[in-house]
Amino acid sequence: MKGIRDMNKMDIYDIADRLTNYTNQLDNITELLTTNINNLNITKCKETDRLYFLNDYIKQISNDLYKFSSEIIKDDAK
Repeated sequence: MKGIRDMNKMDIYDIADRLTNYTNQLDNITELLTTNINNLNITKCKETDRLYFLNDYIKQISNDLYKFSSEIIKDDAK
């Protein structure tokens, strides 16, 4: 993470804030997806399974972005 250390603090915190914003947006998308999937008038099938998989995948990406953002801030504090 040498490149990150060369950046000034404002740039680093701006990047971390952007990642946090993306995380929040992805979380909002997963909430909306969950609500819509639960309101579908179809029985459980391959399509709903795929939607649940996609929703879980988005949650994982969101979680990874949040962890990465925290690492950036923690790394900068060193």
